[in-house]
Amino acid sequence: MFRKELALIAILCTFFAGNLQAEQIHSTWVGGASGIWEDASNWNPPIVPDNGYAVMISDAEVDLQENHIIDQLDCYGNVVFGTGHTKQGWWVGLDLEDANGLRNHGYLSTESLVMLHIHGNLDNPEGCTIDTAVNGGIDVDGNVENAGLIISCPPAGLLCGPVHNVGQIIIFGGVCGSNVLDNDSTGIIKGFGTVGGMSPFINKGKIYATGGGLTVATDDLLLFNSGTMGNAALASVNVMHPGVVMNIGVPTDTNNFGTIEVNAGGGVAFDCNLVNEPNGVIKLLGGTLAATSITQSADANFAGFGGINGDVVIEPNGLIKLTGPTNVVGDVEIKNDATLQISDGLTLITGQTTCNGTIHIKGGYVIPQGGLSGNCNVIWEPGLYTNVADFNLDGKVNLEDFAYFADTWLWQTAWR
Repeated sequence: MFRKELALIAILCTFFAGNLQAEQIHSTWVGGASGIWEDASNWNPPIVPDNGYAVMISDAEVDLQENHIIDQLDCYGNVVFGTGHTKQGWWVGLDLEDANGLRNHGYLSTESLVMLHIHGNLDNPEGCTIDTAVNGGIDVDGNVENAGLIISCPPAGLLCGPVHNVGQIIIFGGVCGSNVLDNDSTGIIKGFGTVGGMSPFINKGKIYATGGGLTVATDDLLLFNSGTMGNAALASVNVMHPGVVMNIGVPTDTNNFGTIEVNAGGGVAFDCNLVNEPNGVIKLLGGTLAATSITQSADANFAGFGGINGDVVIEPNGLIKLTGPTNVVGDVEIKNDATLQISDGLTLITGQTTCNGTIHIKGGYVIPQGGLSGNCNVIWEPGLYTNVADFNLDGKVNLEDFAYFADTWLWQTAWR
């Protein structure tokens, strides 16, 4: 009988212990403007939160001296996580185990070697900010929903699972890496550093390089842009498919259904083929557009001046308008019923020009340095601002142009 009672007591103890362990404890920071996580007096109830705690912190700078595991974290006002003097003297981790993970309601900053490991989700609503600062970082296994502002700084930045961005992500030399990146129509990603995604990589908003080089890296075989990708002056966007870099041998494309802006002093480069799809727009604004090959589809828009690095293919009924001095480093193929229009400037093509369509020159010049072949229809006409017969470049075509031509090209020739 005594043994049965002991067995019953053991079963009941196990049952109650399980219930107690499953019950989540809510802990609130009461340590004022600054304090140490490990000080029990900074919490209500006065116990250091660790394992099974849902923590709420408002307007405080909290130092962590060792690693901790909690369920979830809600931050209000200005909250800063730092290390102060850590016992291990290196990175300190705060692990969040619950599916709710981190919910930010104000300005949250991780700095001084603090890494938040969020095994659930991260929610950063409109009007709120998450700043990884220098030497801080956030690692998220679950979903990231950002309608506010996320600032990613080196070396760790933001490493996460699926990201849905309708707010802003600013990268200051850091990393924003995810396995699925959906930059929605109101989403903005800008700065210098690295933004990466696996499959799929979708940009419906704006990705812009400012302050330096922004690398857009994806493991997806196809990158779809229906928003805007571009560079500020003196900055550059570099789209990289690691599959190509690692010589996997799978052909890759970037398909542009949106807008690519290429501004002066920098450029936009793809280490793959670029296909400008119908209704896609490429604005060449004095910078350099580079790709393995650039295909201009029918009903797509491609206009401007600057540099083009890569082979260019204009599909039937496709049109490229170059309106100013432009260098094309590569071959150019103009297919049947396709047109290359050159206006008000010199276009130099270093590779082979194969034309079975039309080269329409309006007050400009073209030099097919690598040779011209095919059954090409060449149209010459004066431009709005320049004329091929305006040799002295005074905006008029008259006898003075003939005199200038004669003096420069006839009277000074070697045979005279």
